[in-house]
Amino acid sequence: MAEFWRLISSSHSSDDMELTEQLVEAGQDHDDQDNEWGDRRVILVGSGDMTRALAPSLLRAHYRPVVATRKPNRARTWMSQEVEVCTLEEGLAQGDLVVVAIPAIHHHTLPKHLFTNKIIVDISNRYPGETQKVSLAEALQEMLPEAQVVKAFNTLSAYVLEREELYCGREVPVCGGTTFARARVMALVRDMGMVPVDKGGLKNARTLEEIPFQFFPEWKVAFIVTGIIFAFFWTIKFFRSQICYNLQKDGDWDWGVFEKLPLSNTQNALAFTGCLLLLLCYIPGMIAAYLQLWRGTKYSRFPGWLDTWLKSRKQLGLLSLLTGCTHGCLAIFLNINWHQAISWTQSIYITCGVLLAAVMTILGVTSLPSVSVKLTWREFSVVQRYLGWISVILLTSHLTFLSILGLMRPLSCYFLLSGPQIMVPVCFLTLMFKIPLVLPCIDSRLTKIRRGYERHNPTDSDNQMPKLIP
Repeated sequence: MAEFWRLISSSHSSDDMELTEQLVEAGQDHDDQDNEWGDRRVILVGSGDMTRALAPSLLRAHYRPVVATRKPNRARTWMSQEVEVCTLEEGLAQGDLVVVAIPAIHHHTLPKHLFTNKIIVDISNRYPGETQKVSLAEALQEMLPEAQVVKAFNTLSAYVLEREELYCGREVPVCGGTTFARARVMALVRDMGMVPVDKGGLKNARTLEEIPFQFFPEWKVAFIVTGIIFAFFWTIKFFRSQICYNLQKDGDWDWGVFEKLPLSNTQNALAFTGCLLLLLCYIPGMIAAYLQLWRGTKYSRFPGWLDTWLKSRKQLGLLSLLTGCTHGCLAIFLNINWHQAISWTQSIYITCGVLLAAVMTILGVTSLPSVSVKLTWREFSVVQRYLGWISVILLTSHLTFLSILGLMRPLSCYFLLSGPQIMVPVCFLTLMFKIPLVLPCIDSRLTKIRRGYERHNPTDSDNQMPKLIP
């Protein structure tokens, strides 16, 4: 063990990556109990929920968890017999890899002299509302200067760690310590069936400790856009069906029309919200294609707004599926008492709506990580690309046959267009701008650019040529 720590100290001043790889390989050898990492003991300080969740996980990974606590007799009542339970002094003397599984407010009570030359895995998180200039891991490193503190496992809950099917394959960010200390913790994470992600030095623990408090960061843009679109179409429906109706009629206001607000207005707004969200999934891809054709390269960065839009397509698509299905359910309840015969236009628009729901369901399901990971690149590309544009065509047909008689109708509410009068032209414009991109001459050029081809620019080339002296 002394030799191991001699190597750690030397690595702190030199960048010997080959030696690091050899040490990681030694740590992953399950059969060699006399390697430089000892006999695969992991010391768990504390006896709370995280310790009770980590101990079985370590056993499944063929490690030997040792629970070190100030109250070993009480801890033995709820620990498995395969897990050794002892006092802090006895436990810390058995190994050099220590997981501190106690709240950060109790870190100051740890006996500093027992943590000399230890690799400490800090799994703590701050409480909601607390703000600190330094991370909890950095503060712990200051308390225990003779140890190497590594931040890991703080992004996983005890509930997840208790269930192997939930944590297997999950990414676990790891940061801090020396290269050797971090490599050892990453090997532990890997042996437990998870994927370690090296996040560098201990200062990055500040970012890691913010992860548990993130609230749908990837969905923020999609939620805001969906809310704005829904409010827009709901307001239009409200003015056209309730306000304008009463303003244009003679006599007293008909308050009975306001009874439609919860059901009719909502399902109408959901319908057009879902339609526009679906188009917003494919419009940024077209803009990006035209930009690449214009620039003649794929290596030029997109504008920030377009980059954000492209990254939000998956969330916009899933919200489109949600709003569309909700609209379908509400529409069934609204029209459940139809007694008149259904015309051919109604039959087509209902058929297109049902097919659209089926195609969007396929798109939504295949976008889920658990499903997409089992698809080949070609399978995923075909489903998302071709079925996606089929859904746009079905959407256009659905809206057109729904309002084929009312599209050219004069405005009945002053200057306000109806939902179909807004969405049908947008659908046709989207398809119109897509058509040039599928023409063989343009599609082949776009394919070359996306494979790395760059258009020759005479101006740039002239600027780069050295001037010849006569």
